[in-house]
Amino acid sequence: MALLSRFAPSSDVAVPGQLSLSKLLLLGFGSLAAGGAVLWSLSRCFRWSRPRQVRIASLYVYPIKGCKGHRLPKARLTKWGLEDDRVYMIVNEKMEFVSQRELPKMALIHPDLPTASGLKLRVAPEVGQGVEPLLVPLKLDGPEKKVRVWEDWVPAIDQGDEVSKWLSSFLRTDGLRLVRIAKTAQRITDPKYGTGETAFSDGFPVLVTSQASIDAIRRKVLREGGPAVGIERFRPNIHVEGCGAFQEDEMRSLSLPGVQLPLVKPCSRCTVPGIDPQTGTRTKQTGGAVTKTLREHRSGQLMAKSAALHQAFFSESKRADDVYFGQNALVFLDKAVGTEIAEGDLAAVTW
Repeated sequence: MALLSRFAPSSDVAVPGQLSLSKLLLLGFGSLAAGGAVLWSLSRCFRWSRPRQVRIASLYVYPIKGCKGHRLPKARLTKWGLEDDRVYMIVNEKMEFVSQRELPKMALIHPDLPTASGLKLRVAPEVGQGVEPLLVPLKLDGPEKKVRVWEDWVPAIDQGDEVSKWLSSFLRTDGLRLVRIAKTAQRITDPKYGTGETAFSDGFPVLVTSQASIDAIRRKVLREGGPAVGIERFRPNIHVEGCGAFQEDEMRSLSLPGVQLPLVKPCSRCTVPGIDPQTGTRTKQTGGAVTKTLREHRSGQLMAKSAALHQAFFSESKRADDVYFGQNALVFLDKAVGTEIAEGDLAAVTW
């Protein structure tokens, strides 16, 4: 009884399944095993259990912004995030970035990891309609062009006419160009959330998600008649396990040897999670179920009622209809040359 009383709230709080806390406590006296089950249920319900560390479950790099990525067993963290992440970008005739929002078939373009020779573009044979792979020779020098990523204009190097024709043909859109971020680029993150840099990501060098959160979203989407949603729809860089669903919302930072990752801003999501990454299509039935689920459970309006760490952020009226999944992180390195991290590494959590 003394053990249970240490964990119990003072009021008779109702928990899922229509059982009050007092009833749960009574049930727990049946046996030692039952008592343990009660404690486990209570800790989940009231979120008393905050892990001191989480495990890196997987790492992802997307060489071209908006295209298919790679899961890597290990990767080097730089000031711009994981090495080779979003260092290339597709732009239109106005030199503004394009994404799966406008061109869902970008999900089918799977670039190899960049090498000293360049970047090879591929499309899966079953969906590529006979499109041949193309090696894009690496161009690091040459005339710099300013390209637009949201509100930022960033210096970049055009990668040539041949890849332009390849992209325009496959994506059926004239005037597309492939650019690589220039060595001189210094794209500063929003100073409201700390000091950092990034390449062609939407706004921050690293996106963190958790397995428990994707499991929760998958269950909810399936109940709506949608697809079995995988983490590839949410395009994270660092995917962790060992915490509860959406506990990453309240984490202040993750720490690994040689690196600090402050989780500074919730990640708002567009319609991209509604695109099937295997077919490059968005359907009302499946894509709609994903978007609907996020809106019903992860809107800014709802988050403002439950969030603690980012309560002021979610309470801004302009965020009421946005939906959120994952946390944007900055990168603070002990060494300028970067730090290698790997699947299985443990990261200490600061709450």
